[in-house]
Amino acid sequence: MKLNALTIRRFGRFERKQITLPDTPLVMIYGENESGKSTMMAFIVHQLFGFSGKKTVEQWQGHGDSQTIGGSITFTGDDGNVYHLERHFNGQEQLDFHLSNGTPVHLDTLLHGMNRMLFQSVFCFDLDGLRDIDKKSPADLNDLLLGAGMIGSGTLGKLEQTLEKQCAELFKKKGKKPAINQRFTQLNACSAELRAWEKKMDDYQELQQRIQEGSKRLEALEATKRKLQQAFQWWTAFSAARPLIQSRQLLEQELRQLQEDPPFPQQGKQHYDDLRKQINTKREELAQIDEQISQLQAAQQEIKVDLRWQRYEAALQHLFKSAIEDEQNENELRRVEAEIREQKTACQRICDYLGGHWSETAIRQASSDLSLPKQLKVKIGNWNEKQNEQRDLMHDQSAASEHSDKLNAQLKNTETKKAAQEQIAQRRSEKTRFRHNQAPMGVLIGATALLALSSALLITPLAAVPVLFLGAGILVGLYFFSSPGNRTYAASDEEERLDSQRMMIHQQLVEARDELARLNQRVSENQQMIQTLEQEIKSWLSRQGYAIERLHDAEEKVRLVENGQEICRKMDQLKDQRKQLSAMHQAFLDETRTLAEQLGVPGGDADYLKERSQRELAQLRNLEDLEKQCAYYETHKERQLHAIHALTQQQAQLLKEADADSEAHFYALAERDARRCELENKSETARNQLLDLTGSEERIRAYEDYLKNGNWEAESEQTYQVQLSACESELKSVRDQLAADRASSRAMEANDSYRDTLDRYHTLVTDAGIKAKDWAVLQTALWAIRKAKENYREQRLPHVLTKAAEYFSCVTDHRYVRLTLNDSGFMAEQADGVHVPAANLSRGTAEQLYLCLRLALMDAFHGYETMPMIVDDSFVNFDALRTKKVYALLEKIAAQRQVIIFTCHKTAYLKEHAETVLNLSKQRN
Repeated sequence: MKLNALTIRRFGRFERKQITLPDTPLVMIYGENESGKSTMMAFIVHQLFGFSGKKTVEQWQGHGDSQTIGGSITFTGDDGNVYHLERHFNGQEQLDFHLSNGTPVHLDTLLHGMNRMLFQSVFCFDLDGLRDIDKKSPADLNDLLLGAGMIGSGTLGKLEQTLEKQCAELFKKKGKKPAINQRFTQLNACSAELRAWEKKMDDYQELQQRIQEGSKRLEALEATKRKLQQAFQWWTAFSAARPLIQSRQLLEQELRQLQEDPPFPQQGKQHYDDLRKQINTKREELAQIDEQISQLQAAQQEIKVDLRWQRYEAALQHLFKSAIEDEQNENELRRVEAEIREQKTACQRICDYLGGHWSETAIRQASSDLSLPKQLKVKIGNWNEKQNEQRDLMHDQSAASEHSDKLNAQLKNTETKKAAQEQIAQRRSEKTRFRHNQAPMGVLIGATALLALSSALLITPLAAVPVLFLGAGILVGLYFFSSPGNRTYAASDEEERLDSQRMMIHQQLVEARDELARLNQRVSENQQMIQTLEQEIKSWLSRQGYAIERLHDAEEKVRLVENGQEICRKMDQLKDQRKQLSAMHQAFLDETRTLAEQLGVPGGDADYLKERSQRELAQLRNLEDLEKQCAYYETHKERQLHAIHALTQQQAQLLKEADADSEAHFYALAERDARRCELENKSETARNQLLDLTGSEERIRAYEDYLKNGNWEAESEQTYQVQLSACESELKSVRDQLAADRASSRAMEANDSYRDTLDRYHTLVTDAGIKAKDWAVLQTALWAIRKAKENYREQRLPHVLTKAAEYFSCVTDHRYVRLTLNDSGFMAEQADGVHVPAANLSRGTAEQLYLCLRLALMDAFHGYETMPMIVDDSFVNFDALRTKKVYALLEKIAAQRQVIIFTCHKTAYLKEHAETVLNLSKQRN
């Protein structure tokens, strides 16, 4: 089961509240104190398992006008279906549980017998559930944490409680209220009564005889009393009716005398009086009408009207409408002039931006061809392409120049290296040749010197010179050619490599210089083309009226000129509009002046004419209203005169019907008729009163006969009261004696009846035996349940303790590795083998222990609907490290069942897992 959403119609502090839980396995519900966390937790429990009683309803009813509490929850079951559970209480509980598609479902079937006690003992708890654990006895702890888990279902627990309650209702060792205990007490009392039976039966027969005689005497006295009461009632009713009978007889006597008069018109006097009142009223109204007519005629004479204002009313109305339009035109004219000034300012700003030689005239003279910007864009685009091409060529030119300089430097460097290498090689060669040819060269030098000296001495001194040159040549040849190995050493591999490199660089240098020359020529040609194209564009713009020096700004300036031309066109339109508005205003003034002269108020403006027209027309309307009122009153006067004449005719007709000679005679006849009607009404009223008093016409006639005979004069109320008092006194004496005798008889029959007492004794013995058998059966069933419960506990408890130990070891970082349960309570075994009782653990560690036991109990509930785990601020005594480990453990638990934690502390976990947090403080009603 995974809770998705809560809809709280009314519960505690919440009213019409919709809460959607985060779609995460572990849900953190944060709220400050009194924000509704405990209320929300109680709402979930009551929705799942119902309202437990009247006190619970009163606790969560709140202070609103409505008496209905409850709401609904939506959750996803283990089968993947979405369920909707709605529960309300208003005098009685109402439950509606169905799937999301509306199919009804039985809640008990889904929960498999899970009840409130089992849910709150294992799955739902707060800090109170773990507080003061160290003070509880082992039995209390076992009942608190293992009771529901050992039976695995709430049904067996309810049965155990029911059996214990029924056994206690039947028998307790020292009880007084159980049924068997009461039977033993009643049996003892009944035995005492049986022993006293023979002492209480002596006067029973004599008492019965006295009771029979008293009953007969009582019946006779009651019959006598009834006769006296009937006679007294007859006399009393006659005495009450006698004045009415006598009064009625007198009324009928007078009525017979008045019935001899001729008939009078029905309600004739009232009708005649109404006619008199109406005639008088009409005459008063006629006098008021005459006065009103006189006042209206006087008011008409005081009003003076100039009829010209009426003749020109249509022209005035037209003028007044024109005045409204003229006022609008003046406002529009001011707006147009302001807009013209704004446009001139905008045009001047454009001229200032374009340059000093630009003006409004120049902008107007510039070409307004719509294709100009497009043509300019094409030309500028071509010019920009040439510029870009020139930049690319110059870039290539610079790169080629750098490449040529680089190759030249490499060539010089190579030649320098080669020269140095040749010098080194020469020096090495000379040293070698000198060592190899030292002896032959010495001989040759000596021979040459000798030959030269001989030539100088023998021939001439000049003859020694060729000899010396010849010797030197021989020496040089000998130096270079006399040793082949030395020549090979001079032409080394390094020299060959340097020669190859120099030749390659020289070739590259020649190519680079050719490329540089070609690029220089292209740059020059392209620059000339750019200048030509730029001059053509400027000339073309000049012909279009645009004097532009820099082509970079050409498009922007053309756009500004177009904007300026648009502004100029708008100014021209505004000026035309201003001219038209001025002409309309002048026409209005002319019309006003003409109409004022016609009405005799030359120089009057429209406002004056309007005010004067309203005043004159109001006078005219007043005069017309007075004439209409005067005509109305004249017509009303005629109607009043006709009405008075008709009423007078009706009076004469009434006098004729009453056979009266005059008005005084008519009123006298009316008085006699009124008296006759009054007597008839009184006679009828007396008759009705007699009927109400007597009940029938026969009784009235009997009373009249009794009155006529005169027998009533000898009887009085006092005579009847004396007779009834004597009879009542004797009745009271007989009744008192009979009541005392009967009371004594009933007491003897109730308390002294041996048979009744004996039957009651045997009944008590039989009933006590039956209840004892019932008690034995209940005790046997209770023993079987407890035995089964103990066997179940012995089978399941080791698994629960093992699982709880795993959780406890994880939370305490493996400080505690094992849990056991003995007569002293729970024992926690440390890693070093030391056993610590749960009572000796710190509060926080003990609460962690029992939290782990609850988690282990939850795991034991397999085969049921996976209920969510709900915790309300139960981690307040945990340190930061163990809190972190508890949350890590709960995240693992949340993979199997939904975990909901209520807290009022902003922990690090809330900040790191914001997607799991529901903040109740931000969801106030």
